[in-house]
Amino acid sequence: MARRKDDYDGCSNKDWGQRGSFREEEEGFGTGFQGSRMGFDPGYGFGQQGSFGQRWQRHGYRPRGARGFGPRRSGFAGRPGRGSARGFGSQRPAFKRKMDDMGRKGEEKWGAASSERNGGAGRVKVGEVERITRDSADLAQEKQGKTTPDYFFSRLAGLYLAIAMALNAFAQPVTNYLIKRYNMKPNAATNVANVFSGTYSFSPVVGAFVADAFCGRFWTLLFGAVAAFVAMVVITLSATIRQLKPPSCSDVARQAGTCAGPSGLHRAVLYIGMALLVVATGGANPTSLPFGADQFDHDDASSGSSSNEADERRRRAEEPAGLKRFYNWYYVVTMMASFMALTFIAYIQDKVSWGLGFGIPTALVAATFAVFLAGTPLYVRVPAEGSIFSSVARVVVASCRKRRLTLPHPRDARQQEAVLYNPPVVVAAGTGTSRVFKLPLTLQLSFLNKAAIVTADADEIRPDGSPARPWSLCSVQQVEEVKCLVKIVPVWISGVMWFISVAELTNYTFLQALTMDLHMGRSFTIPPVSIAAIFNLAIVLFVPVYDLLVARAAQRVTGVEGGITVLQRQGVGVAISGLALVVAAVVERRRRASALDNGGTSPMSVFVLAPQLAVMGVSAAFNMIGQMEFYNTEFPDQMRTLANAAFYCAQGASSYLATAVVNVVNARTRRRGGGQGWVAEDINAGKLDHFYYAMAVFAAINFVYFLVCSYFYRYKGEPEVAAEDSPPATPEAVLLKH
Repeated sequence: MARRKDDYDGCSNKDWGQRGSFREEEEGFGTGFQGSRMGFDPGYGFGQQGSFGQRWQRHGYRPRGARGFGPRRSGFAGRPGRGSARGFGSQRPAFKRKMDDMGRKGEEKWGAASSERNGGAGRVKVGEVERITRDSADLAQEKQGKTTPDYFFSRLAGLYLAIAMALNAFAQPVTNYLIKRYNMKPNAATNVANVFSGTYSFSPVVGAFVADAFCGRFWTLLFGAVAAFVAMVVITLSATIRQLKPPSCSDVARQAGTCAGPSGLHRAVLYIGMALLVVATGGANPTSLPFGADQFDHDDASSGSSSNEADERRRRAEEPAGLKRFYNWYYVVTMMASFMALTFIAYIQDKVSWGLGFGIPTALVAATFAVFLAGTPLYVRVPAEGSIFSSVARVVVASCRKRRLTLPHPRDARQQEAVLYNPPVVVAAGTGTSRVFKLPLTLQLSFLNKAAIVTADADEIRPDGSPARPWSLCSVQQVEEVKCLVKIVPVWISGVMWFISVAELTNYTFLQALTMDLHMGRSFTIPPVSIAAIFNLAIVLFVPVYDLLVARAAQRVTGVEGGITVLQRQGVGVAISGLALVVAAVVERRRRASALDNGGTSPMSVFVLAPQLAVMGVSAAFNMIGQMEFYNTEFPDQMRTLANAAFYCAQGASSYLATAVVNVVNARTRRRGGGQGWVAEDINAGKLDHFYYAMAVFAAINFVYFLVCSYFYRYKGEPEVAAEDSPPATPEAVLLKH
């Protein structure tokens, strides 16, 4: 088979380059076939588009190229070749055998698919690729015909609403529950609650690793739902069965310290329930959002065969809008769960019984889990792809080993990419993945680019194109994925700082509420913890307004999908958090003066605290949802579950750091004033308003820091500016569709 030089260009490093195409002139085969923009993909034999490797309607072959083979059943359409003008029918046995022979020859010649993540080579026969591609297309078409994002979201939203409500129903009042129901001493109850809270916050990291490396998102989510149900059953039983809880104790006896403490059995049952809640959090929290995003990623089978570029551009433009709405409404569901736990469930626990307060979310988890499970055949499920950290470690090790080498074309990313190890991205067979982004090389963190330098060693690359020593040679794709993780860290730190501001305001708002009038009307009294529900309610009310009105109006002005970018959205949230803290300081100054004038309890209504919580809720609608979207879009595609875990890690880290901030502030203010410090045990004796002002300054510092991070941040897939003497770079990451 002769090859002509003008048939392929841009080839480098033993692959077919980014724009390499291959044509074969043979009688009866039309004008030939053309590979995808990425050239020949190992394991697919003849490229991604216009290739022989895809069946159509279980007969013949369905290439996507406009020339050569067309989408008609009658055979080659579009432009018939030098064979019959009618083309070859899809059921011609001789032609089918010819295609099979060519597929086998292509597989033998160009090798098997190489896994960039594992650095190894796994052989996939062309026939198997055809079967997998056909099955995936058929399945995607079948699913798309039966389900829509709304159909899916209603099921996922119901399940996650119930799980989040169950988790909050126990996590929010855990200290109060341990003191009142288990007769623990305040310090002991606080220690148990702190250990539970810390483990609870960091468990999503473990769950994300398990999902991405071993079980997949769907099965990890299912396991988390089952763990949540079992945990709530155990906790409900511990609150209702007399043998599983200490005897009831009056407030007078509790203050006197004469209540009987929990026995070993009581503690064992309690800790088992708490441990299962931690498992449920690790399973459900990091996977629910990425699993939902997976439902937006599968391609329409019908559109996949179309060569209409305008339709494809429109489909790409619509997909991010759907995802943005999904991120917004997902967080609305989360806040609704917290709101219901802080109001309806908290009232039942405080006024009726702990058992009923735990039993209601338990029943909701069971009901929504059954509904979610019924739709299992229609969900898009992306299986695990192996360890997500091995590729990161390989890039670091390889770049260190080649630290003395000099990068070619250090100022031109495109020319440098042309000579580095840059094989096509290969999606593992059967993963169900609908898209993989081929990331362009960037000059940021260029030290890591050395991991992709191909040395003069003849044995460094195997005949099939995979690296012989994966810990010494990594692909450009692997390098850029590691850069994605490194670049996210500064923005993540800003997110932690924002969560500290939120934690300080919400924690001490509860203490303020204890010294205020809790009446709502003449006879109804709200639990002090329920005042925090205003924060959640503000988010629930503001997000639809933002999504339906503000974002659309801003989009008409800026031309940006969603009105503003995800980084701009986070920055707005950081700025508003400072305003919320200033409002809190002004309110606290009035509350403290009123309390001191009235014997320690202010006659002011507790709803005076609503403005600071509402403003902070608006801040959260910008920043928290912006963080979720940022992590899920900027993390490498195969690490999306870990991206969601990063959000919960920021919350967990802020819990510990918020305590450290209070300790530092108290230590400094005690030293100066000789009193109890700004944040005293008795807030009337301290100066909480000064602390709020200090936190507002902290928020301003965070805002400046975030602006600096945003200025230097380069979005994933954004190409470098081409040098003056080089051709223009591709304006976006290459999207490989399967």
